[in-house]
Amino acid sequence: MYSSILIAERIKHISKMKNILIKDMLVDCNLSKNTLSSMQSGGSTPKSENLAKIADYLDCSVDYLLGRTDIPEVNKGNEKVINITPKEEFTGEVAAFGGDFKSKPKKNKPQLT
Repeated sequence: MYSSILIAERIKHISKMKNILIKDMLVDCNLSKNTLSSMQSGGSTPKSENLAKIADYLDCSVDYLLGRTDIPEVNKGNEKVINITPKEEFTGEVAAFGGDFKSKPKKNKPQLT
């Protein structure tokens, strides 16, 4: 489980590094002014969409805020995008050495009349 206290400390730290006022960030992200104080007291952990808003605003990764990494930078440009057309279905198979995902066309089930 992730510590709301750690998340709050990381938000405060990166905000200070970037000269961003916490109150401005909370207003711009449409979050309650009590969000950070609630986290600092060990209360609630923000919902994933709110954590993503904060990370986007601070230009850092959600993983950094959660304490999963000590590197605040967002890992951009290294994502492998997999596009599956609606006529295909992901089979979950991965080629043993190539790493390419295999797709197979979706079979039409016969309609009972």
